[in-house]
Amino acid sequence: MTINNTTSAEDLKNHPHLVLARSQVLIVEDNLINQTVIKQFLIRAGARIDIASNGQDALALLKIKQYDAVLMDIQMPVLDGLQACKQIREQEHLKSLPIIGLSAGVFADEVQQCLDHGMNDFISKPIDPDKLYQTLVSWISQLKVSDTDLHTPYSSMAPEQDLADGPLGELSGFNLKKLALFMADISLTHKLLNLFALDCRDCSVGLQNEIAMNDYQAAQSRIHGFKGSAATIGAEAVFAAAEFLEADLKLGQLQTENYHHFLETLTTTRIKVKQYLDQSEARSERSTVKQDLQDKLLQDRIILLTEDNVTAQEALKEFLEIFGASIDVASNGQDALELLKTKQYDAVLMDIHMPVLDGLQACKLIRQQEHLQHLPIIGLSARVCADTSQQCLDHGMNGCIAKTVAPQELVKQLALWMK
Repeated sequence: MTINNTTSAEDLKNHPHLVLARSQVLIVEDNLINQTVIKQFLIRAGARIDIASNGQDALALLKIKQYDAVLMDIQMPVLDGLQACKQIREQEHLKSLPIIGLSAGVFADEVQQCLDHGMNDFISKPIDPDKLYQTLVSWISQLKVSDTDLHTPYSSMAPEQDLADGPLGELSGFNLKKLALFMADISLTHKLLNLFALDCRDCSVGLQNEIAMNDYQAAQSRIHGFKGSAATIGAEAVFAAAEFLEADLKLGQLQTENYHHFLETLTTTRIKVKQYLDQSEARSERSTVKQDLQDKLLQDRIILLTEDNVTAQEALKEFLEIFGASIDVASNGQDALELLKTKQYDAVLMDIHMPVLDGLQACKLIRQQEHLQHLPIIGLSARVCADTSQQCLDHGMNGCIAKTVAPQELVKQLALWMK
């Protein structure tokens, strides 16, 4: 079927690919799981996709490229979706650009916030593909109908795999059947589960740090974002536990029972996912998930991680090794200096606040050595503000990253500095 001036609204509704084919859609989402799922949905309809991890990156892309629609997550680091949308609408040529808000929250006040900041519509997570298609078609169909005789073949997903012998029903606390059947791609489902296991680990470490600092607002924001991943992946048990904890944090209080129940459920969920993936790999006699996750940007890179917190050490080391890097660990700046005397590294991740010798002073001493003046050194801090970033630069670091940053963003930064 072709699309032209005589194409009916009913045709567009029943055949979303008529509108979405060749459409350029910008997905603005900081969570890798949600990025992947939304991208797969739209690729099935033939759309062309770009992805930004925060509002600031989205604004940069909109300066150089034209889009038919933007899918904008509300809560993101650097610049959130609401403020990003407000800045977009200040530009005359972008006032009519369709912008659809995304969030794990479905409260009326949150929807109204989206509309007040200039968004056209709102879709709740987990994303329902039919709702996604219907909403996008509704906002961009008039632009497509004006293109006479536009014709693009429907871009389908990979052929369906036989799931009858798969262990999809064996993972307690999850409802994977609908997701796996829709995507018809067991390998992709495994990849998403592995990413979710990393999300669980990151959420646990970050949440405990924030609660220790009584930063309930940051903790509530973290749980809200995590709920989106849990809902998308079908992690019903940990999603339910997160609901109770988020409700407490939203009121500025912490119910110890709900907090510990969530942490326990998080740990149990992560263990179950890891066991499930290990069993699946043994059945198939190949490590599909790990191969999918490996990022060649860090393959064979040797990185020195300087961090005094054991929990943070383990989390960062595990994640970077999955992406192909080899990791050495030092617990303070003095130990890092000793290792740098005996071994060559591609980059150093340096915590700022440490005993014995802190990261700033350690970096200053490193830069005094001629052969280490160009070694990429990235500062790590629980919180990164303008003052912290400037301190890092003044002491010779290449940049500074918050410990709560999304792991994929950390990998991007490392790859950038090691080029």
